[in-house]
Amino acid sequence: MTKIAEQCGRDEPFDIYAYFKRFTMDTIWSCGFGLDTDMQNNVNDPYLLHSQQFFLPDKIRQSIFVLNRLIEELSKVWVSIFLSLGIIRYWLRRYIPVTKWLINENPATWVMKQANEMIEKRKQIGHTHRTDLLQLMLDSISDEDFIRVRFALRLLSILSSWVVS
Repeated sequence: MTKIAEQCGRDEPFDIYAYFKRFTMDTIWSCGFGLDTDMQNNVNDPYLLHSQQFFLPDKIRQSIFVLNRLIEELSKVWVSIFLSLGIIRYWLRRYIPVTKWLINENPATWVMKQANEMIEKRKQIGHTHRTDLLQLMLDSISDEDFIRVRFALRLLSILSSWVVS
């Protein structure tokens, strides 16, 4: 709010949309994962940049969406193609270092990787005094739920490696 007050004090027109985007992403990361970021003052925050990239138009995503709307019977095929392209992009960046400068990391993959790292850190630390969505979810999980989720993740990794092969 201080940034908006500063802009209002200058008596110049400004784009409030950029401030609202940063405020929204700051709130989501803070309330969801307990992450303290200052996206209003740091416009180059990696969490902000990858979150914004996630919502930018993507030609591949748009093409697959159009194909899905035209031939809905093949929706599973289109989704498989989209997921396979993401997996290929990930493996190229991971195992061929030169491609890191040529191929951008998939923003959704980056966000999921960060979320998984935060979950693992929080499990190691244990209960924190900060109440956020992640802490509430970790407090409510039982061992049986944890085993089912691990099994589902393992099955998903096996299927995704099968798709790449």
